[in-house]
Amino acid sequence: MHFSSRRRASFAKALSCLGMVALAMVVCLSLSACKSDTEKVTETVTQFMDGYDAIVHPKEDDDKNDDEKPKDAGVPDPQFGDDATIAKLDDFGVDPGEYHKHLLSHFSYQVGDVNVADDGKTATATVSITNATLSDAITNAAGDFEAWMLTDEMQSTLDSGGRAALVDKLFDFLYQRLDADDATVATADATLSLTKDDDGVWVIDTPLPNEFYAALYGGTDIRTAE
Repeated sequence: MHFSSRRRASFAKALSCLGMVALAMVVCLSLSACKSDTEKVTETVTQFMDGYDAIVHPKEDDDKNDDEKPKDAGVPDPQFGDDATIAKLDDFGVDPGEYHKHLLSHFSYQVGDVNVADDGKTATATVSITNATLSDAITNAAGDFEAWMLTDEMQSTLDSGGRAALVDKLFDFLYQRLDADDATVATADATLSLTKDDDGVWVIDTPLPNEFYAALYGGTDIRTAE
């Protein structure tokens, strides 16, 4: 097969481009494979904490069905440590998803110090969490509700919707307090523990510590807030 000088130059240029692409892929794969355990732990914790943020600020990827989303075996789903509360909410007919969404209205976080044990099998990561103080929101919402109970609107609401309507009104007040721009917020640190599994994947240890949940709820111990 005979190529003109122009075609040979074009062919050589194409081969050169392919070579650069291949080299770039090799470099990327090498960099990925060479991540330190500290970087991997940070990524695992970041992905876990992003799960909370996504409840309030869903990304485009979150529109996919759960089966379509990539799962990291080392990252548990967002946990709230409030099973007793959720059981009560179910009794009242309150949507737990809506409840958690409002709880996280002011949520933000930052991954801090990461320490990997000398044996490379366990690690800890400090997370600084900021969120609305649940106990203050509950106290203020209760005051709002008590004042509302003395109004004519309360009686008409009770007559038309019964007990369920009163519960809805109470949670409306709570959500307003949690969502408010002037809601009381607090920042606290919590330490997560991780273990590397047999496949070399870093896994967040569960159950999560009580200090994590206290930070998640703006410094509120949910065992006393239920």
